[in-house]
Amino acid sequence: MSEQQIKKYHFLRNEPKKRQFDLYDLAEYQKMYFKDASKPHTHSFYQIIWFRNNSGKHFIDFESYDIKENRLFFVAKNQVHYFEKRSDYRGTLIHFNESFIISNETDINFFLTYNIFNNSAEPYYQIPKRLEHQIVSYFHQIENELKYLGEFGNNSILSNLLKALLLVIEREKRKTIKTHTNEPNRNAIYLKFRDLLENNFHKNWSVSNYADELAISTKTLNKVIKTEMRKTVSQEIADRIILEAKRKLTHTNAYINQIGFDLGFRDPYYFLRYFKKHVQCSPTAFRKSIA
Repeated sequence: MSEQQIKKYHFLRNEPKKRQFDLYDLAEYQKMYFKDASKPHTHSFYQIIWFRNNSGKHFIDFESYDIKENRLFFVAKNQVHYFEKRSDYRGTLIHFNESFIISNETDINFFLTYNIFNNSAEPYYQIPKRLEHQIVSYFHQIENELKYLGEFGNNSILSNLLKALLLVIEREKRKTIKTHTNEPNRNAIYLKFRDLLENNFHKNWSVSNYADELAISTKTLNKVIKTEMRKTVSQEIADRIILEAKRKLTHTNAYINQIGFDLGFRDPYYFLRYFKKHVQCSPTAFRKSIA
């Protein structure tokens, strides 16, 4: 059985000198890429989707979310997502590569601290009426600035407008959920751990491997993760491995042994036991259940 990989799309990957940012009308984008957008796929870039009408569902990593007027979705790189097969979407789409918003150490800290793309439990923000004018204004300013391609300060202005938009939304989200704004170091450790996990979950790393990379003790790392996620580090690692296993079982026809090997399991029987322990069914049964 050959493996059919989930299609992965890139944005100006081989054109680093071009502006790593663009904005699209959602209806026009759907017309151009309807077939591709309605199939499960991933990106190597970040995507912001602003829906302007109530129009079906948006699917991200085995969860379906209602599309509602003035709902913003934040799709991180490597997340599997797709649109419902319909053509009445209205709104705006933003694509940008990490390099567009990160150019120095300060920007790295900004992206780690205020990265609303990290919230896999709720990857959207419903714009309240009181904030609608401000959010719309940022989108309009971005759209207007795109007319000045190549002119002095264009990239910097666009980057700062994008940062301002993300900061305003992050600030509002922090008002409605329990956060640790008084402990920025803890938040930074958590986000750096998430970044490490994303890049190494398939390498069979232990909790101590992650703690060593972060230059902290396993006790400190577990304390941070429990505070932020109400889970242990081991549970976070397992959740990421299982998510990737489910992605491959759902969106490829790869052999189960190969999936286990790709996820760092040298013993195929251990992968079967590991998956069943966390999902309460075998990989084969899971694949059949979603067929």
